[in-house]
Amino acid sequence: MLPISAKDVVRFTPRVELLSWLRDRLAEAATDEQREALDRQIDKVQGEIDAAPQPVYLLAVASHLQRAAFRRDLTATGATYAGDATLYAALREDLEAVAPVNLPELLTIVDEVEAAGKPADASPEVRDRWPGITRVARALGGRFAALEGDQEFYLSVAPIVACRHFLLGWENVDAPFTRRGNLTTDETLAALEEGEMQAIGFKAMNLMRPTKALEKNSASPSRSASSPRHSQTAQKHLTAPRGSSTESATSETPASA
Repeated sequence: MLPISAKDVVRFTPRVELLSWLRDRLAEAATDEQREALDRQIDKVQGEIDAAPQPVYLLAVASHLQRAAFRRDLTATGATYAGDATLYAALREDLEAVAPVNLPELLTIVDEVEAAGKPADASPEVRDRWPGITRVARALGGRFAALEGDQEFYLSVAPIVACRHFLLGWENVDAPFTRRGNLTTDETLAALEEGEMQAIGFKAMNLMRPTKALEKNSASPSRSASSPRHSQTAQKHLTAPRGSSTESATSETPASA
């Protein structure tokens, strides 16, 4: 069984969660340059939060059946996610196929990026070389380019499908909210900016793998008397008891299972 009841609803405020994530990264920053960049981002996000009431999105925690329905609809789009290990393996294969004179050096760079987890976490020299390597690999039109295209398509489509299935309502959004056939309509989602919809979708997908903190605090938090009312559609679906909610970071790459 899932550790959270499928009747629970999680309240998600993208900028508030982003601010928390940035502060965590600030605490981990290793250089003055990183700290200054993060300070600027934190000030910007905090200013946006202070400037206006923030949208709050009401997300369902998926049941096993709902997860299966989500996977079915995602598969129907043709979206696939091979994973970074497969992507790096394909990059090595394509480089080996053309056998440039500096192949050992290029393969070492690929190894370092994979060991670091992502290009941004590799050494400065490797970060500088990486865009040129991937640009050449794309131009080859081999397996790396195909898998990278599949991955980009997945990351674009998966959050949209997740929003259709798991977005139940919203607050502080000046647009009507409608669900039809147990899915949020495309007309409703059209009111959201692309970045906002991706944040919501990834959050919903991450809820399929709840953190231990979320397991302990799964119900949506109490609303004060000054809190805005839910949309009519949201009210129909909100059956969870009032409690507290701790959400996972939006930066995680979600799984479709």
